[in-house]
Amino acid sequence: MRNAIAVARFLESHSKVERVYYPGLKSHADHQLARKQMRGFGSMLAFDMKGGLPAARRFCDRVRLFLMAASLAEWSRW
Repeated sequence: MRNAIAVARFLESHSKVERVYYPGLKSHADHQLARKQMRGFGSMLAFDMKGGLPAARRFCDRVRLFLMAASLAEWSRW
């Protein structure tokens, strides 16, 4: 969870990132609800890149260690 919030904060301030989805961020729409319902915010996050799909594909092509998962159900089969 500590790593996730650090990554989320980094991404939130990055010039090429449009939006970060992580309930531990104060900017998340449900941050206050998550604080009430959860003891922590977990380790999963998602983000949108400026430039849409072409930018996201360039990013994924250049990352050295990366697991792309459409959903948790898909990932859990690994």
